[in-house]
Amino acid sequence: MSKIESLPARRRPRRTPPATVRIKGIQGNVVSFGSPGPADVAWRKQLKAAFGTTSDEFVDMALQHLERAARMPSDASSALAINGAIAMITAFDPKSEVESALALQAACTHMAAMAVMSRIGGAGGGPQRLPGLASASAKLLRAYCTQIETYRRLRGGTEQNIRVEHVHVHSGGQAIVGAINTRANEID
Repeated sequence: MSKIESLPARRRPRRTPPATVRIKGIQGNVVSFGSPGPADVAWRKQLKAAFGTTSDEFVDMALQHLERAARMPSDASSALAINGAIAMITAFDPKSEVESALALQAACTHMAAMAVMSRIGGAGGGPQRLPGLASASAKLLRAYCTQIETYRRLRGGTEQNIRVEHVHVHSGGQAIVGAINTRANEID
């Protein structure tokens, strides 16, 4: 047996499955959620961990926002869409309600963008709707990317790196501080 064959394969650490919900019912315009299994206390604890909070009220508010974002006009509530969004938020691994709110916004923006994009291919209204749908999906995707970048900055800080190089400036000389683009002076 060679040395390579005897080494254990590198594995990613296993992630625990994200919390999931089941829609218990809809009364008026308010959806009630429940545990997909019998352990309601453990389920609430898992949802709190997924949303980075200790507040039951924050979890309930987040679930209501996800449900509304997952519901498109003339469509019913979708546990599949809500559970997918919860998985996305869990992947953000929020540590506070502020981080969770940003992850929630990103998940809702993503769902809205995907819903608009799905209407481009087969939606009624003809070709005159295509530019508007394409523009809306592009704006939503741009907003999603901005939210991801904001989250990255929130997590990592806005640290700037400054590189100082040793430069001698003799009497009568001039120095420039900053980036210099030498291609700007070239004529096409």
